[in-house]
Amino acid sequence: MTKPDPKAWSGKVHSYRPAADWKARVDDRLELHEDVAEVLDPTDYEVIRQKLWTINLAHGDTITRISGSPVLATLDFNMSILTEDADVVMNAPYIQFLNAGAPLGIRYIMENYSTAPGIDEGDIFCCNDPWIAACHQMDVLFAAPIFCEGKLFGWAANAGHQYDLGGIVPGGWPQNAEDVYSDPVVLPPFKLVEKGVMRRDLEALYLRQSRLPDMVALDLRAQLAGVRFAREQIVQLCGRFGAATVKAAMRQMVDQAQESFRKKLLSIPDGTWTETRYIDEPMPFSRTTQRTQLSVTKKGDRLTISNAGTDAQTPGTNGIPFVTWAGSITGIISVSMLYEQLFAYGGCERQIDYEATPGTLTCVDYPAAVSGGILHAVTMMNAMQAVLSRMMAASEELKGDIVAPCAEFMLPVLIGFNDRGEYFGQAILDGFACGSGARSFGDGVDTGGPNFSPLSMILNTEQLEQWYPILCLYRRSDPDSGGAGKWRGGNGLRLGITPYRAQSMDIVTNTGGQGATSQNGQGLLGGLPSPASHYVIRKGTELATLMAGKRLPQTAFDIAAEETLWLGPKSNGTPLSKGDIFEFRVGGGGGYGDPLDRDPQLVARDIELGAISPDAARNVYGFDPEDSNARSRLRESRGKWRKLETSDETRVLATGEPDLAIHEYVVATDRNGERVLACAKCGERLAGFSGSYKDGALVTEVAITTIPSAPDPARYIDDEMVLRLFACPGCLTQVSADIARAGEPVFEEMRLAAT
Repeated sequence: MTKPDPKAWSGKVHSYRPAADWKARVDDRLELHEDVAEVLDPTDYEVIRQKLWTINLAHGDTITRISGSPVLATLDFNMSILTEDADVVMNAPYIQFLNAGAPLGIRYIMENYSTAPGIDEGDIFCCNDPWIAACHQMDVLFAAPIFCEGKLFGWAANAGHQYDLGGIVPGGWPQNAEDVYSDPVVLPPFKLVEKGVMRRDLEALYLRQSRLPDMVALDLRAQLAGVRFAREQIVQLCGRFGAATVKAAMRQMVDQAQESFRKKLLSIPDGTWTETRYIDEPMPFSRTTQRTQLSVTKKGDRLTISNAGTDAQTPGTNGIPFVTWAGSITGIISVSMLYEQLFAYGGCERQIDYEATPGTLTCVDYPAAVSGGILHAVTMMNAMQAVLSRMMAASEELKGDIVAPCAEFMLPVLIGFNDRGEYFGQAILDGFACGSGARSFGDGVDTGGPNFSPLSMILNTEQLEQWYPILCLYRRSDPDSGGAGKWRGGNGLRLGITPYRAQSMDIVTNTGGQGATSQNGQGLLGGLPSPASHYVIRKGTELATLMAGKRLPQTAFDIAAEETLWLGPKSNGTPLSKGDIFEFRVGGGGGYGDPLDRDPQLVARDIELGAISPDAARNVYGFDPEDSNARSRLRESRGKWRKLETSDETRVLATGEPDLAIHEYVVATDRNGERVLACAKCGERLAGFSGSYKDGALVTEVAITTIPSAPDPARYIDDEMVLRLFACPGCLTQVSADIARAGEPVFEEMRLAAT
């Protein structure tokens, strides 16, 4: 037997990435519909475009109406319409990275299965293999070929989070999995529906993996119904306008997205932008961190995206496969730079070259554990959001669209039996109520939700209590949970629950990045990151007595308790007993710009509304109604920060070009025959044109707890984490803030290409 080539991107060891000649291995008997109308009426184009958009939305409604799952009820899915050769024509406004595997999975099916078992009208394929098409095993892909005029016209696909597909921990997020064999079952693509008929033998095999097969059977049918609905609608559309006209519109949508993205890239100067993020605990209680790095090099109208500098994969649940990493990139591009294209982002990938190093944490090889690490997709999306925002800051056309990263995702899972002896085991998805990041022109939205999932939602408390044997004690906006800045990141929330009519209940915790130790949303261009979240259990409270008096606590610490348990970022089951209170804090978004540049009237309003505390107003914003000099003293204290010791730079001659703003506080300008980076407020030289603007800045390292309401990371991790702050030595404006392991070199963030 021939062993798989470890260097091949085949889906065996490395992830599947179709080779340039993949179509040569598609069976000739599978005819592709490539006929395109020579003339496309603009009105017909817009009607078809809008119809494809509404098909995707109705596709989502179909899933939620049929599934009984609280997960799919929160819109934890996405869908897409694709061409005959799997170019994405239109994505949907749900979780952006979730269906990123559709083009890969479909091309894998066409390349490997077009001869046997074949691709026929009425078929629907299923796959949850993370090395082929799934972000993790619970996000199952369904893909339906669409035939018109006897030829393969296109595909309808969705990926949704199914309730439970096995593995060593109920719900599908085993944090103690060392490799994939402890994860939920992995299923490469297979034909579940053949010429319109469900394969009952394969359905039985599929459901046998689940602890809750009846629920999963509903999930299965909901997703099948979704792709079947979309397929029928597109066939009807072809009947109305003609298949060649619809195909011409689809081609134009992809081309239009590509051209829009290409033009926007041309408005950004060439250079490389980098973001370093850490992720905690490859295994529960390991108390270590690992490093990821995302670098985006822009040259002309193309991007080269690399994960060089990311740590090698290790046993544990900190890894994501290539499909998730690439999807985190296109997902952010879709909402940040192509929102006017109605999520028709497929064309943007024509302008991207991925340089992914396999065997690293953001491109893991088989057989890594991946299901429990899915939340690190949010970490990578936040990294891309930070990088893209810094790039857009260098474009006059695009800087109005800048948004700071949102919070990392907190995901507690409840497991146990209700008072009827019925098993339950699934997540509370209130992480979708995180604060959104600050923008270049305004504050983020409190509990506004993640940037990467415009339509995601949280369940009403009544629905939570319907699904789980719990009482919701409070659900409230959380002061000081957004990042401080000229524009403030939106605050997150706190949710408190207690068991109600439960025979037993355990809490499993899952967290992305450093969301429970060091930070949530990264700050931008001088703004502070938002503080870490938490999971906490207050055991042995007098809740019953309080409730008998018709009162409820507003936080877990409003009531006495016999014991307080702080749960780590990853844990695999802590009992929750009657009268205990479980609280988890959902993080806020990152801040934008120097907090000392915030309008004092806005700070006063925030205090009045309870969005920030008086301590945060005084210590971070320099706002004290009884001390008019508080802000100026804070600014002057930055003069004591140390100057970086930097190496010699490459001198770039003056270009004669106009000044170019590349940052809220940094401008590229000519000075004394040299092109330099200078402070936009006072003109202080910070670096040569191709240098790092941090080279000329003042810097200090302070404790993470300097961030308002931030916990001490040392509770959970041994690596010392510090908050680094950088300021212009001339006017003392804060130009950057980041979190790093103590002793590591300064992160460059950006370096423009010398011309």
